[in-house]
Amino acid sequence: MRVLVLCSDTGVRVGDGKGAALHLLAITSAFAALGHDVEVVGVAANPDGPLEAWPVPCHLVDHPGRAEGELRERRKRETVESVAELALSVCARLQPDVVYERLSLFGTAGTRVAAVTGAVHVLEVNALLAAEEARWRGLVAGDLAAAVEDEVLRSADLRVAVSEEVAGAVRAVAPGPTEVVPNGFDARLFSGTPDRVAARAELGLAHDGPLLCFTGSLRAWHGLDIAVEALPLLPDAVHLVVAGDGPVRDGLTSRSAELGVADRVHWLGQVQHASIPTVLAASDVALAPYPPLADFAFSPLKLYEYLAAGTPVVASAIGQLPEALGHGRWGRLVTPGDPAALADGIRDVLADPVGSLARAEMARDYAHAEHAWESRASDIVHAVSALRVEADRALPR
Repeated sequence: MRVLVLCSDTGVRVGDGKGAALHLLAITSAFAALGHDVEVVGVAANPDGPLEAWPVPCHLVDHPGRAEGELRERRKRETVESVAELALSVCARLQPDVVYERLSLFGTAGTRVAAVTGAVHVLEVNALLAAEEARWRGLVAGDLAAAVEDEVLRSADLRVAVSEEVAGAVRAVAPGPTEVVPNGFDARLFSGTPDRVAARAELGLAHDGPLLCFTGSLRAWHGLDIAVEALPLLPDAVHLVVAGDGPVRDGLTSRSAELGVADRVHWLGQVQHASIPTVLAASDVALAPYPPLADFAFSPLKLYEYLAAGTPVVASAIGQLPEALGHGRWGRLVTPGDPAALADGIRDVLADPVGSLARAEMARDYAHAEHAWESRASDIVHAVSALRVEADRALPR
């Protein structure tokens, strides 16, 4: 198939190292690895930046610049227009069979391109963004954003949701084909298992005791504060390494000092994605300590990477995490938002290193068999093929 991957979200930039951008790269690379003819239209992280990691042609519009309030939202809408125009010019040559679009705020580009080209419009939904944006940042044009989102959801031929919770929210708005396809991991990146001692040396970690790790952006809903609160409940030899950055880091740094554990937290900052296997190899336990969010609908990239690396996992029992961890078979599940419960889970893993590592190795084998990005892309291709078969059957004979 000829696939146009489309993203007009100014926060998900081609060439960026954040989780959402890595997701876009991963699914694009997986489609290409399956032998499909793929091109990308999106927003540039850096107009002059290298795109060596992208295995397909990328056609990019400039990022409009950071702003707040009404100006920020207006720039998002203008970017949607620019992406749609660029995509239509690419489609004149590519003639895509499928437009695979990541849902974006005010994002009508895919709907318009599919209408002109006749391509199947597949909409990837990681969250209902109008409600999410209104909750976490606020929206000036909230009614418009919600109306546009509802229409885009209804008009898509196929919706791909990253969790059952997201799928349920989508189905409430838009009846029609909706598939659940969780996130995955890059099997090539996690093909080996770096040596623990060498990994710590590479990261500059002199600590030789038990090491916990957290990877990803530092935002309130990721629950790193719970891990910091749990640290004083664990032996002094247990340290925490954090690979990532974000708006809550300063507050967490201050809180770790208040708790007397500042010297036990190692802040690596934002690291290259290629270094994540090294971080996980250096660690004894990988954490996904999410708080008790009422509408938790995430499909955490970090969780599948933890499993793929063969690092023992302790995670909150929330959303799809219990299912992803085999309801405790592949990792230790704990009560969300409870530092004492998190500390107990960590203590259990550290108390049985042989058993914990054996379970983590089985989890690694399972992850590589079931959760690689190529498997996710294959699921999407099969859903599209089934949709096209049904459409062919509905044609008058």
